[in-house]
Amino acid sequence: MRHFHHEVVVTSFLRFQYYNGGKKQELDARKALVREADLGIEAQFGKYIEVTPQYQKGDRTSEDALDPVNRQKGSLLRVQLQFNY
Repeated sequence: MRHFHHEVVVTSFLRFQYYNGGKKQELDARKALVREADLGIEAQFGKYIEVTPQYQKGDRTSEDALDPVNRQKGSLLRVQLQFNY
């Protein structure tokens, strides 16, 4: 956490998720492999405003009898603006 000014606080974060197993909520309990990584920065401007841009890169594979190899790869940029009161 870095304090650039007494009113602005900037925090960076990194998150990694890995899951290899079944999805019980699906009808046929398909197998899933999930690999995702997020990188982001949260900036707080005083007590009332926060801005959080976040970049995510993901690779998901699910397998069942009808679709033995269903691989989905992609990335996204998410921005959150929050007002606190």
